[in-house]
Amino acid sequence: MSDLEEEVDLLEEEFSRATKFIERGHDQFEQKELLRFYAFYKQATSGKCDVPKPGIFNMAGRAKWTAWNELGDLSKQQAMQGYVQHLTQLKPTWDQSSEDDSDYKPQKGSWVSVSTFAHEEDTAGDKTLVDFIKEGNLPQLEQALSNPEVPALINELDDEGLGLIHWAADRGNEHVLKLILAVPGRDLDLRDSGGQTALHYASSCGNRDCVRVLVEAGADKSAKDDEGESVEEVAFDAAIKELLNHLPPPPRHCPNGASLRRPEMHLPAVQNRVPEGGGVLRPRGLCPLLHVQKRPR
Repeated sequence: MSDLEEEVDLLEEEFSRATKFIERGHDQFEQKELLRFYAFYKQATSGKCDVPKPGIFNMAGRAKWTAWNELGDLSKQQAMQGYVQHLTQLKPTWDQSSEDDSDYKPQKGSWVSVSTFAHEEDTAGDKTLVDFIKEGNLPQLEQALSNPEVPALINELDDEGLGLIHWAADRGNEHVLKLILAVPGRDLDLRDSGGQTALHYASSCGNRDCVRVLVEAGADKSAKDDEGESVEEVAFDAAIKELLNHLPPPPRHCPNGASLRRPEMHLPAVQNRVPEGGGVLRPRGLCPLLHVQKRPR
């Protein structure tokens, strides 16, 4: 055996011990550190990243793909060295505490097995934002929505032509819908591939709570889809139609935050009226759209 072959064998053995250490002690590391281990492992075992980037709402899959893809043309040996060096930087004495675990088998489907060993199914086990919405998994959804990439993707449509807001309205969980509405930059009247809004979905599915939440948030009740059908026309039943007709539109707001809803008081009519003394009618108040009669001088 040549010196080079022996050196490679030693590196592979050390790499194997390192992966087993990570599998046992994964809870000692932060997610960004596990992503780095994942990337080195994929590069060492599969070579350069040559798979399509996961769908827009598969945040975990996209994070892992990005970490792997960033390694570019790094060789398999360099990747193994990188894996070991990364572990040594974080846990300098890891190899001293490593035990003989040749019989150890990682659990498939877990984040750690996905990050180290079970790479043949490294994307199949990843749940997407849509999965969390369908399940009504509020804690996981809230955590996933905190990803800084989400605001840039919140108004994108998936392969089925739906946005996150459509999925939320379709499933009928008002708490899930409120989480989606809280994402900065979300389009309340986002159109799906057929021109329908989230309010179309909530209305046609008979999801009363979601209809109420959307209307109170300012959703357009007059919106029509590509076939010219309105929110009311696709309503699940008469009860939804009645709800749509009786829910008042939300108060509009001026840029400075003042409500455009008229105050509960009796004001003299402004239209076609000239005050005594030849005065003129001028708008006053916080918002220029609130036309209130000015007292004549």
